[in-house]
Amino acid sequence: MKFVIDKNILLEALVNVTRAIGTRTTIPILNGIKFELTKDGLSLLASDSELTIRVMINEKDIKKVDKVGSMVIQSKYILEIIRKMPSDIIYFEALDSSKIKIYTDNNEYNLNCYDINDYPHIALTDSKEPITIDAGTLKSIISSTSYAVSTQEVRPLLTGVNLKINGDMLECIATDSYRLAKKNIKLNNPINNVVNIVIPGRSINEFEKMLGGDNDNEVVMHIFNNKILFKYMNIEFQTNLLSGTYPDTNHFIPTEFAYMINLNLKDFSDAVDRASLLAQNKDKNIVRVLIDDKVMTISSSASEIGKTEEKLSIESSNKDKLEIAFSSRYMLEALKVLKDEDILLLINSDDKPILIKSIKDESLLELILPVKTY
Repeated sequence: MKFVIDKNILLEALVNVTRAIGTRTTIPILNGIKFELTKDGLSLLASDSELTIRVMINEKDIKKVDKVGSMVIQSKYILEIIRKMPSDIIYFEALDSSKIKIYTDNNEYNLNCYDINDYPHIALTDSKEPITIDAGTLKSIISSTSYAVSTQEVRPLLTGVNLKINGDMLECIATDSYRLAKKNIKLNNPINNVVNIVIPGRSINEFEKMLGGDNDNEVVMHIFNNKILFKYMNIEFQTNLLSGTYPDTNHFIPTEFAYMINLNLKDFSDAVDRASLLAQNKDKNIVRVLIDDKVMTISSSASEIGKTEEKLSIESSNKDKLEIAFSSRYMLEALKVLKDEDILLLINSDDKPILIKSIKDESLLELILPVKTY
């Protein structure tokens, strides 16, 4: 294997592919990146056996190919080596089956490589009925929900995002049992099969980082019983699915409310953020809210520090007083994904779920549970 490539083209591919390198893999060769140079271009592949990413650099983006071939290069060093190379043009030359020289006009590295024959075969195959979605839309779906996945392995299914497709309706749900986020969109083309899968949170978040924010490009999803393959531009991203049936969350979501409160998103978010500075419990960051007709008072206190209080003007459907407490961290993370200026807080009582919605966007619903402070 011998070729010449532009530093920035290779660096972008390496940044994406190294997302699949696990920190606790028990198979040493999976700490490497498989470089495969053919007449069509350079393929970079990395996997931790659960997540696999392949990036294809087209032949026209490679400055010169002297000899095709394959090698598995240690990921621990290759990314930083390329990042810190002093030249924009980088040369690769295999010295033998287990050594590669990476060099510019003024410096060089000689790296030991893994045995290419030990690298496992990983199939990235297409399904019979792929689903196409705009990249910007998928990025919005993931960012609007994945923040609510659980980080606790006690209930493994809750560490993933539940993706459901029925006809032309796609629904994405995430919950850690203390909060929930649900986003619905309508697909351009309906599918014949019903889809109900759980994608690991770590995987879907890594894929979201690769996606552009516009809808100029499309993502093609190939869904199987135990895995999903995303194809986006020159990237193939395949992850195993979590096994089991995701819990039905519909019965957690109230449909009638005693209080419908109109708020300005920025004003409310800033007030909660300021109040959380003096929250007693820094793990949960509990703040208290008093709703009294057209005034909302947000407060927090810590015995060793002091207390804070501020008021917001609101529009409420109920003039009765209500006092409720919640995690400011959970509330701020929910508010962060909303885009519209005006929002609704939908509340029943101090021990029932709080719903957060945009007034304009009906496709996104967020829920957090209140906290009892006595």
